[in-house]
Amino acid sequence: MNTTTLKTNHLILRKLKPEDTEAIFRNWASDPEVTKYVTWLPHPNVETTQALVRMWLKEEENPKTVRYMITEKESDEPIGSIDVVDYVDGIPEIGYCLSRKHWGKGYMTEACQAFVKYLFAIGFDKIVIEADVNNAASNKVIQKCGFSFTHVERKEHNSALKPEPVTVNWYEIKK
Repeated sequence: MNTTTLKTNHLILRKLKPEDTEAIFRNWASDPEVTKYVTWLPHPNVETTQALVRMWLKEEENPKTVRYMITEKESDEPIGSIDVVDYVDGIPEIGYCLSRKHWGKGYMTEACQAFVKYLFAIGFDKIVIEADVNNAASNKVIQKCGFSFTHVERKEHNSALKPEPVTVNWYEIKK
């Protein structure tokens, strides 16, 4: 199991802990603005987040799971997360969320750059990511992190948890 902690100028990316549940719920999982462009709906209560954290902790037993909580250096409280959400033909696809009160500070760019560097260091040569075409901020972060646009894809449903159609930009970065 991966226990590496990643440090940047302003952030620490660390493994999930069971006691992170309340902060995850409060800081981003329950916020409809944060969840607007992701594949799941806002959590209606902390019990929903507890179930997610239990699932994530179980997934940590799988060596293919690569997930970090994003925290500011001054605080151990999670303000976001970044992880490998899927593997596309063996290539990691990453995704992320960040608390709305931390938007516009460059934190997600900083976290994403560190995460990409880490994935390259552990042996991946290519990483992919998608972003809703309407999510200007996320598309900008992805480009700042050095990803190159590859194509647009229309999906008839975003996910089982969010079944509406979505159009996404796909990007890739190579080592």
